[in-house]
Amino acid sequence: MNLALSQRGRDGGWARGHIGNIVGDGSTGKTILSIETAAAFFHKLNPDPINFAPVKSLQIVYNNVEGVMDFPLERMYGEEFVDGVEWIRTETVEAFGRDVHRRVLELKEGEALLYIADSIDAMVSEVGKKRAEDEALGKKVSGGTYGVDKAKYFSSEFFNNLCNMTAGKDATILMVSQVRENLNAGLFGKKFYRTGGKALNFYTHQVVWLYQIDKLEQTFRKRKRVYGVKIRAKVERNKVAPPYREMDMPIIFDYGVDDVGAMADYLGAQIDRENISPNSPEYNGLAKKIEQEWAEEEAAVKSERKGKYE
Repeated sequence: MNLALSQRGRDGGWARGHIGNIVGDGSTGKTILSIETAAAFFHKLNPDPINFAPVKSLQIVYNNVEGVMDFPLERMYGEEFVDGVEWIRTETVEAFGRDVHRRVLELKEGEALLYIADSIDAMVSEVGKKRAEDEALGKKVSGGTYGVDKAKYFSSEFFNNLCNMTAGKDATILMVSQVRENLNAGLFGKKFYRTGGKALNFYTHQVVWLYQIDKLEQTFRKRKRVYGVKIRAKVERNKVAPPYREMDMPIIFDYGVDDVGAMADYLGAQIDRENISPNSPEYNGLAKKIEQEWAEEEAAVKSERKGKYE
């Protein structure tokens, strides 16, 4: 996943200081991938970044808009991580926007911010919220721009201000989107889309679409039990590395992304997945092998043409 996003392996991944977007249907690992990102940010953040001042303090905000978090996070990622994250919930896009903007504006040199919104689909506009409350109470409701208030806010206020505010700051914003089926796609239109309007296509720097391609099953007493899923991640947009790279990763329930399994599948190798721990010599050997193979594949497809003005 790191290589697909950044062409960098063990020290790569989502681009810091940029806006990322994870898109997928239900049960495609959107939340798990978001939490994995936060855990990596917490446990492994490079203390001497290339584009920013050395990190003095971390601020991780997980905006759990959907209000549901059923994973055993303490066991999966550690109590220290859970305590080190600020878990919040904002109902409206305007409240979300104000919160993000404030935190970015207050960010000082040497401070690193990761802000995750899961998901923007669960947010409503303040106008839409008021309309729904009035309807529930039987109050008279005036006509309005049903369904477009959120997209309008993202397009006209949120993203353009955010881009100006984050310039030069170590602020990484990761937004989660649910796919919607485009019933008017016809023969040539895209079958699926995400909410939020066209602003998400314009202002995001990295966009990853997730697809469930298989279920992981194990048989016990002649009965099959699903213990995880296999996800394909496609980098549909990338402004910091070549786009359209993809990779597969197993996600194990109550464990998270099986990075050792993902590497074994990529190499097509028989590997003892259960007993290889991160940062062990075996793990680093696998990672180095994959980085080499990935670099060879990229070099093989790279254009050798000279520059137009050389």
